[in-house]
Amino acid sequence: MAYTDDDLKNLSEEEKRKQLRNFQMEIIVMDSDTRKIQNKKSTLEMEIRKLRMDQERMRIEMENKKKEYDTLGYQIIKNEEDMKRLKKKINLL
Repeated sequence: MAYTDDDLKNLSEEEKRKQLRNFQMEIIVMDSDTRKIQNKKSTLEMEIRKLRMDQERMRIEMENKKKEYDTLGYQIIKNEEDMKRLKKKINLL
């Protein structure tokens, strides 16, 4: 039964003690629930931070791979041009 503030003031001593225990028990349960939620929030915060760091590391790694890819593409073109030049020289011999 839900009591109003006025109802609580007019309870017998025995009912007041009973309600006091009920309220204290609710507080204990709510406090425990709150700590569990806070722990879960902290865990998620750490996981998010780690994922952000992983994301940044992967971004940097991707940039490095793109640079290497571009460099290799340039080397292929250069080698093909050098081979054409050498083939022309062979044909002149």
